[in-house]
Amino acid sequence: MNKNAIKARVDTRLKARKYGVASQKYISFLRSEKLLRTNGVVLNEKNKNCLFMHSSKESVKHWVIKSILFKLLRERGRTVGTEIEVRGGIVDVLDVDNFIGYEVESRINNKSVQQKLKRLWRLHDIIFIDLKKVPDSIKAAEEYLRNIVV
Repeated sequence: MNKNAIKARVDTRLKARKYGVASQKYISFLRSEKLLRTNGVVLNEKNKNCLFMHSSKESVKHWVIKSILFKLLRERGRTVGTEIEVRGGIVDVLDVDNFIGYEVESRINNKSVQQKLKRLWRLHDIIFIDLKKVPDSIKAAEEYLRNIVV
C-alpha cells in the first residue's frame, strides 16, 4: 500500500469520526425520502443504485473510477447514486446512506475544490479523488479506492 493511499484512508476515517457521519439505514423509508428531498437530492427508483455517465467528455479512466466506487459502496450494502443532482450541483458518486459525495477530478486545484465545497455544503462530506493519483491498473485502482471509501 503506498503512502498516498494510507494517508487518504486515515484522513477519511478521521473525517467520518469528526463529522459523526450518521447512517440513514435505521431511519424509516418515508423519513429518509423526506430528508433527501429537504436537501435537494433528486433520487428515485429509476436512478438509485444505477451507474450513469455525466457526458461524453468524461474520460474512460474517470468512468472506470466511478464504476469502482459504485461497486465498492454497493459491496458494503450502501444505497448509491451516480451523477445525482443535489441542491448546488451534481455529484459524481453519492453514498446516500451516509450522505457523502465522491468527486473524481482530472484537474484538481484549490480554487475548484473550494467552489465545489461551497456549492455542495449540504453533504456530510465530499471526498475528492485526483484522477492522476489513481493507478492505471484496474486491480491497483480498486485497492487504492478501497482505502479511500468510508
